[in-house]
Amino acid sequence: MDHPQIAGQGREDRLSKLRDGVLGHILSFLGTKEAGRAAALSSRWRYILASVHTVSLEEPEKPIPDYDPNGEYDDPHRPAQPFNTVVTKALYTRTWRPATTAASVPLRVLRVSLESCTAGDASTLNHCVAGALRDAGPELHVHLRLRSAPVCRRPDPDHDVPSSDEDHAAGSDETPVVPEAIDDNDDVASSVDERPPPYWRLPPPLYTVCTQLFSSTALRSLSLGSFRLCPPATISLPALRALHLTQVPDAEEHVQRLISACKVLADLTLEACATVTTLYLVDNTCLRRLIVRCCHKLHTVTIDPSELRSLEYRGGVPGSSFLALPGGGGGGFPSITSCKVDICAVCVDEASSPEQLATLGSFLQRFTLGKYLHLSSARMGSCFLELPLFPSLRYLRLHGRVLRDDPVHHVASTNTILEGAPNLEHLTLFFEPPPPETHHDGPHYFHDRKRMELLQAHNLHYNQYDSLDNALRASVRIAPCLRSRVRRISLVHYQGGRAQRMLASFLLRNALLLNKLYCEFAQGPMWIQMELMREMESWVVNNTARKVFH
Repeated sequence: MDHPQIAGQGREDRLSKLRDGVLGHILSFLGTKEAGRAAALSSRWRYILASVHTVSLEEPEKPIPDYDPNGEYDDPHRPAQPFNTVVTKALYTRTWRPATTAASVPLRVLRVSLESCTAGDASTLNHCVAGALRDAGPELHVHLRLRSAPVCRRPDPDHDVPSSDEDHAAGSDETPVVPEAIDDNDDVASSVDERPPPYWRLPPPLYTVCTQLFSSTALRSLSLGSFRLCPPATISLPALRALHLTQVPDAEEHVQRLISACKVLADLTLEACATVTTLYLVDNTCLRRLIVRCCHKLHTVTIDPSELRSLEYRGGVPGSSFLALPGGGGGGFPSITSCKVDICAVCVDEASSPEQLATLGSFLQRFTLGKYLHLSSARMGSCFLELPLFPSLRYLRLHGRVLRDDPVHHVASTNTILEGAPNLEHLTLFFEPPPPETHHDGPHYFHDRKRMELLQAHNLHYNQYDSLDNALRASVRIAPCLRSRVRRISLVHYQGGRAQRMLASFLLRNALLLNKLYCEFAQGPMWIQMELMREMESWVVNNTARKVFH
């Protein structure tokens, strides 16, 4: 009888027999540092980096610093070499070839992400862009980011938002007061404002984009974060299809001139562009996707809706004239099939009045023919109680926190939203986790952040003595789509609080045609997950659901 060969004996290295172009394409899916480590495995892979068409470098986040008893900063984990040196070496290794006559693979993607900025980074970034344009093939994608900071720069009012039901289980009913929460008339606030901001609050230096980037025929997508544009008088980007601008401080006319010059632009994203107040997109006749996030001064977008298929908005309640047609007025957008509206957490108070609810309802009235709708707010569903009828809607996603103080309100508001979607088939609820409570002043901020990361790792809890009001089903008129149309329900980041359990119970007991249930639990002990799974099994016993738990 033949014995099987021992692992590692008599086997040939089939992977190394592949052509250099194939191996380079495989390594292009890795970060440049990981690809370099893989190329050092054997002499056969020594020149594979010359066949890699993607340079992807992300500066690692700095370790949490340590402080001695005197408060002095001590960082024992300094990098061995500056990040700009790493970027330069990554571009240089693409020129390594076994022979000088061997052809190099054109560069297809350049991604560079910096966490901190120094005086030498400007020349390094210009060198990267110039090298990418020089080595580019027929298609080039450039993504440059100076820092990973929150998109929204407005104060975060989480200290004013009631805590979620999972906070109650942890026993934390008090939220620390941060300097932004102190009233402007308070003497303490005045003294704090007069002090210079700490170094971790200072914005990074803004660098100007290399001028050569605005005259490239190979550029297909461009993503810039915390860069100054300063575009030249003549912009030539005939093939640019996707443009992503984040925290660009340029004047409005510079941003508008860049967008208008991209005649075949199909995907446009603006994030935290504080200078933009109006946007004119009539010349962009190929635009299919528009994303506007936290541009709080933007009040009017004039757009040609003929090719627009997807719209995403994040900010305060948009006015009735936020989207305007070229001829004026505010007609419908029948071509849009996917719409996402996210009421920013810092604007939640603005959306609580009946007038604002009606304004938001009239804004969504223009997308009633869409099939996919994503509604997000700090308090799940609270801003969307005056929705119009969506007869074509098939997929609905609700995103937000379910608060412990009023579970009946969440059940009623969710049912009200479902009443406006008579043909809904798939419902997804994403339960936002509670915000971390950290102190933002002083060197102990880093220690508090690390401690809270450990504490927030466990958000799952279960109390078998919580009473779930089953009589609620009799007091609420069940949405027709629950009884006759909904076939799939997804619960994402389900944490098991009383309010969340009441909402899940209401939906699962009344979805009579449900045939698939997807539940993704928050992190927590396995025994709690098992208890919640058994509870859900009892809720769906009267329908034909096939339960899939993760």
